[in-house]
Amino acid sequence: MTGRAALPRRPGAAGLLLLVATAAGPALPAPAARPAASPAGAGAGVTPPVYEFVIENGWLPMRDGVRLSVTYVRPVARAAGETFPVLFDFYPYRKDEYPDEYPTYFARRGFIMATADLRGTGSSEGHVPDREYSEQELDDAVEIIARLAGLPGSNGRVGMWGKSWGGFNSIQVAMRRPPALKAILAVMATDDLFHDDVHHMDGAFHIDQFMPAQDHENTLPQTPGYRLDEAYFRDRFEHDPWFLTYARHQRDGDFWRKNSLRWQYDRIQIPCYLIGGLLDGYRDSIPRMLENMKVPIRAVIGPYKHDWPDTGVPGPDYSWQHEAVRFWDYWLKDRDTGILDDPPLVLFMRDGHGPDAALKTTPGRWIGVDWPIPGTTWRRLYPAGGRDLRDRPGGAAAEALRYVPGSGVATGLWWGEPTGDMRPDDAGALVYDGEVLKEALEIAGLPRVRLRVSSDRPLAHWVARLEDVQPDGSVSLVAGMLLNGSQRNSRLKPELLEPGRTYDLEFDMHFTTWTYKPGHRIRLAVSNALFPMIWPTPYPMTTKLFLGVEATRIELPVVPAAAARRAPVFLPPEPQDARTDGRYIESVPWPEGFYEQTRDLWTGRTSVEWKGHGDFEVQDRRYHTWERNYYETNDGRPAESRFEGEAGRRIELPGRVLELRSTLDVRSDQTTFHITVARSVSENGTLLKHREWTDAVPREFN
Repeated sequence: MTGRAALPRRPGAAGLLLLVATAAGPALPAPAARPAASPAGAGAGVTPPVYEFVIENGWLPMRDGVRLSVTYVRPVARAAGETFPVLFDFYPYRKDEYPDEYPTYFARRGFIMATADLRGTGSSEGHVPDREYSEQELDDAVEIIARLAGLPGSNGRVGMWGKSWGGFNSIQVAMRRPPALKAILAVMATDDLFHDDVHHMDGAFHIDQFMPAQDHENTLPQTPGYRLDEAYFRDRFEHDPWFLTYARHQRDGDFWRKNSLRWQYDRIQIPCYLIGGLLDGYRDSIPRMLENMKVPIRAVIGPYKHDWPDTGVPGPDYSWQHEAVRFWDYWLKDRDTGILDDPPLVLFMRDGHGPDAALKTTPGRWIGVDWPIPGTTWRRLYPAGGRDLRDRPGGAAAEALRYVPGSGVATGLWWGEPTGDMRPDDAGALVYDGEVLKEALEIAGLPRVRLRVSSDRPLAHWVARLEDVQPDGSVSLVAGMLLNGSQRNSRLKPELLEPGRTYDLEFDMHFTTWTYKPGHRIRLAVSNALFPMIWPTPYPMTTKLFLGVEATRIELPVVPAAAARRAPVFLPPEPQDARTDGRYIESVPWPEGFYEQTRDLWTGRTSVEWKGHGDFEVQDRRYHTWERNYYETNDGRPAESRFEGEAGRRIELPGRVLELRSTLDVRSDQTTFHITVARSVSENGTLLKHREWTDAVPREFN
């Protein structure tokens, strides 16, 4: 899925909007090889921003008669008969309602931009799909691509692109091989819909702000009229909540794997440009795709969370659009931009730094590498008695760990934001520290974890975190991963644990880069809880970690400096063309809003609450949005955990005020998730409809 951080909004226009802009620049050069003296990535041979453009709205009728709303940003031809490739993105994020920038950067450089609302969302007609990346959505995308290839002014070549949702469906549409689709660009997206997406993160039950927010957005009326008629209630308000669908699919299998590229890499046969972030939950897909696909790939993994790289946090930022034009020009216009001379993967190598949940700029540098990185060596470190981390196993021992269900808040909500000091989470973990380093140690890749364990209960998760202990004693998070203990042998055939039996676990942490500096220590922390990121397992318990054996260790991917190739010369971010008919008034998105953790040592209760809101205007409409998420668990009764989510929107129109509100309530006991989803819609203060869905969903290995 796919929204995270703040739901990724796409540019769009409301009503029929015609805008002509002039871009200064030299005359369009004929296709030619780039000058040899140009630095890689500097952009010689790339189409300059010489095109005027128009922005307009239209309809794309599907075969079944449903019309999808599309916004075009079209370059104006500079010569008779000139044609352009089409770049297509496809979202449920209501393109006409947000005062974001239009994709004019690409139109100025000779691309027809086409942004469409999914059927049943935004200004498109039809019924809300039955899930994300539904068969209907992917079928529609294939049909749209064929239509776009035949647009007046098109050269017949289409690229699909997008961030998060738009990256996910770009990958999945490419798997269907529509003939006119020649290349894709996927930003912050994954190839594994069960393990890496947000419903069952790391293979375990997860809830975050996306769930109540996306189900709520699916209930909003069609723009621009906002009619509350029979079709609205039938096609949008009454659609079954997606959260219930995902809660009923807690096991990996065909529901998740049918459109997951990870199990069928050969289905994509076109070039791919991939962008990820070291603080984004989807970053692991990039090394997998580089290793397993046989098509040309160029990839960048920067320091960001779930953001675009030109506005990413934490920085440093760069003009990803410039690099995208190099890619699109090469594959869609036959212009030699030097993109294939770049290394396959450009990484941001993070310098070790102190913990900082408000980090704005990450210290480090860009490097270009092949993948896997040549010369990588694996340094093995072994937990030992005395809470040490050594180069070889110590004496045999077993250390007991009492399960603290409310532990894990410092790690964050989805391995996807800057983190502060990890010592609060380490207090609920077994912690092992290496010796003070005398030389720098650089790592890049997915650290490997091997743990010999036992549990006195039939279900447990194990969490491993790789950390950096600073000279002042504070602790930075470097990488981590949770393993659902029932999936120790197979994700497809989970099995309960036999209490008291010893098991050898093997898993990789999420992708990372880091430089451990002299004077610092390497730390491994092992726990059984990751609250509120992962729903607590239901039993009070004690687990054991067995030391002094080869089966308990961590392996770090140490990279040699000689492996780095020259990275492209990234350009700084450029100002974008903002909409003139809308503005943001105030925005406090996730996770920057109100955030509070409460831990009651007397009762064992831990709670986390987050609140955010936003106000913006588009043309004669004003919007107020809000959201609240509340998590709670209890150390003595972890089965009795709960989540309360609320999302709402007030829409102020001439002569009308609409208010829509959705809530998600999830409470668990030892065997069941008790779920209630409620929706209401009011006009001018009068309640028009309220509905609730309730279900008791069995807990399956969660």
